[in-house]
Amino acid sequence: MVVFLIFGTVVGSGFSSGKEIMVYFSRFGKLSYLYILFAGILFYFLFYFFLTKGQKVVRRLEKFRFINALIAFISLIFCSSMFAGVKNLFSYFPAWLNALLLCLVIVCCIFVTTRGLGGLEKVNLFLMPIISALFLAVLIFSCKLSSDFSVSASSWAGLFYCPLYVALNTSMSGLVIAKAGNGLSKKQTAFACLFSTLLLLGFLFLGNFVLQANGESFFSEMPFLFLASENAVMFVIAFVVILAGCFTTLISLCFTLKSAFDKKLKNKTFSTLLSVFLPFAISSLGFSQIVSLLYPICSVLGIFILCFMLLGEVRG
Repeated sequence: MVVFLIFGTVVGSGFSSGKEIMVYFSRFGKLSYLYILFAGILFYFLFYFFLTKGQKVVRRLEKFRFINALIAFISLIFCSSMFAGVKNLFSYFPAWLNALLLCLVIVCCIFVTTRGLGGLEKVNLFLMPIISALFLAVLIFSCKLSSDFSVSASSWAGLFYCPLYVALNTSMSGLVIAKAGNGLSKKQTAFACLFSTLLLLGFLFLGNFVLQANGESFFSEMPFLFLASENAVMFVIAFVVILAGCFTTLISLCFTLKSAFDKKLKNKTFSTLLSVFLPFAISSLGFSQIVSLLYPICSVLGIFILCFMLLGEVRG
């Protein structure tokens, strides 16, 4: 359950659509595989840190309003990108169905957020095994396609983007992961971190291979959906994968935002609604713009937050 909770918080619209993998890894050429391996090592140790020390870190963070504000800001931007990804997907439907489906997603987010961590774990346990299998099918199908690839940035710049990627995906989900570590033995924690990391690495390596073999996909808002468009069945599967990736991360982020708003607002119902409707409004900026422009900024802030947490733990 913990493995799929962790996987579900990372595999959002940016990951499952390929846009995030392209921005942080694929555009740096062959060295991107080395950067992904380095990212996996960082993921393992940070997952372990949050599962074992997370509760103490959370209690310490509650004393620092500025750090909590940064975490809320990163979660807000990331949550907005999930909503933007959902909007992008639903744009394929007629206007009335688009509006109906968006309302359904909002209602589901509100419902799961009010159920707390238990609701998140159940949703991820149900969805992620199915989505993982479908995601793998999309990537294997896309491997058959090929075109010339050209590196769009300095290969060595990936040394900077790699830790940014890890920071982006752990600084905002660390609070959720921390609460999932209660009751786990050291052996269970180590296995949960290992399997979560291996699952992420498998999809990152294969996704990176597919993107580098299909350079034209770089210009698409959702590269994997673009590559699957040549086959109607695979397009539907890719559509479902990205939608589920958006939703699992979306509910985790809404939960994180609600926790932040609960500390400031006395009305719990209002904080729940705000945690859903505020990022929904910001999502009007557009999916590609948020991922390409705001994600790197949030990544830098994420590194600052992680350093603050780790230094605080060292100092005791």
